[in-house]
Amino acid sequence: MDAANFKFHHPKGVLYGLIGEKGLCELLLPRENAPKIHFLHSASNITLGRELYQALDRYFSGQPEEFKRIPLDLGPGTAFQQLVWKGARAIQWGTTCSYGELAKRIGKPLAMRAVGQALGANPIPILVPCHRILGANGKLTGFSAGMHWKVELLKLEGKVFP
Repeated sequence: MDAANFKFHHPKGVLYGLIGEKGLCELLLPRENAPKIHFLHSASNITLGRELYQALDRYFSGQPEEFKRIPLDLGPGTAFQQLVWKGARAIQWGTTCSYGELAKRIGKPLAMRAVGQALGANPIPILVPCHRILGANGKLTGFSAGMHWKVELLKLEGKVFP
């Protein structure tokens, strides 16, 4: 993402989003060495921007938020990626599952690694809650915005990790 039309201020930095005609297309969490984002001063859907801001505000305040009212545009993903992202969206606030469990839930029980790759390409973290997917035996594994974000999001949802 090199341009955004949505931003949310968080103590760790600004979250940028891109809202298109069909919904939220991308959300970028602050991270080290992130590319510079150009903020477009007009959003294509100001109402959706307000709803997203309020939902993120609730979420980061520790209130369970599933973002069901926010339409997503996951069109650029492959059919398999969209299947994985839809499966991840079904994982409720405060719960987790493993890559293997998610692979079984979406009907692809041997595709654990492919599930991990699809989650790594997730353009809308938090709303497609890939942070809720753990490795075997509950181990923390990678997260595109950095492990510190994964730990913070899980702690926010009541999960405790050393």
